[in-house]
Amino acid sequence: MREPLTRALTRAVRVVTGHVEEVLRPDGLTVDQWLVLAALAEERGLTMTELTARTPASGPTVTRVVDKLVGTALAYREVDPEDRRRVRVYLSPRGRALHKRLAGKVADVERRLLGHAEPDVLDFLLRLAET
Repeated sequence: MREPLTRALTRAVRVVTGHVEEVLRPDGLTVDQWLVLAALAEERGLTMTELTARTPASGPTVTRVVDKLVGTALAYREVDPEDRRRVRVYLSPRGRALHKRLAGKVADVERRLLGHAEPDVLDFLLRLAET
């Protein structure tokens, strides 16, 4: 009998997260922190709403993650010059250097894990995530 999709995906997330955490742990990062760092590396000056939309974490979790990244000088906040009610988050030079150093290692883990999969598995997962 085939394993239900929900159980299979949950187990897969745990496996991927565990392998990625092994790469991040020496630098004291969590997967949630890595996902926020990666989002900020892809696009400068994101609002909290934009960060929440780009990561699987909830709004309160993203707020805690950003607080931690700011507290460790990996990111900083600035008031949006066009709308002073909004705050934008940016990677600091230290955060950008850390992202650059770890991005290849995380990509290696992902390639190694995907190496065991059929070629269209990632396409399927990306389509599923967009629904």
